[in-house]
Amino acid sequence: MSALLEEKPRRGRPTLAVSRQNVYVALSQEQKGEIKRLASVLPTKVKRADVPDLAISILNARLESLRRALADRNREIPEGVTDLESLYMLWDLSLPLHEQESKWTSIRVSPQQNIELGRAHGTLNAAFGANRSETFSLGLNLLTAFLEAAEFHETSLSLSELRQKIIDLYL
Repeated sequence: MSALLEEKPRRGRPTLAVSRQNVYVALSQEQKGEIKRLASVLPTKVKRADVPDLAISILNARLESLRRALADRNREIPEGVTDLESLYMLWDLSLPLHEQESKWTSIRVSPQQNIELGRAHGTLNAAFGANRSETFSLGLNLLTAFLEAAEFHETSLSLSELRQKIIDLYL
C-alpha cells in the first residue's frame, strides 16, 4: 500500500529541493504589492516565492561591502551613519513611509537566507535598534533599486545565477 501511495501526486504547494522556513515580518499593503510586482520583473525561472530570498541576499551583500570598506577599522557601520534613515540615504534609496499600516505576515525563506536575515537584523538592531520588519523592508527596497537599475538580457537566469550576479556586483 505504501508503494502505491508514493507515486500518488500530492496536493498543495509543490516540494522544493530545500525546504523553506516561515519568518514573520510586518509589511504594508504597498510592500506586499511590491513583492508581486518584483516577481513579474524578475527572470522567468525566478518565482514570487524567491523574492524574499533575493531581498535578503542583496541586503547581506550590501552590508558585507560596508564591512569590507571598513576592514582596517573596528567598525561595521561608517561614522556618519547614525540611524536607519541615513543608511537609506547612503545607498540612495527612498525613505520608507511610517504612516502606512502594516500587518504581520509570514515570508518563506530558505534556511541560509534565514541565517543571513538574522545576521543582518542583529547588526542593524545593535547599531540602530531596527527590528526584523525594518531589516527586511530595507532589503526589499535594495532589491527594488537593483532591479530598476539592472537590465536582464537573459530571461532564463535561475535563482542561484541571479544571486551570484548580485554578489559579483557588490563584492
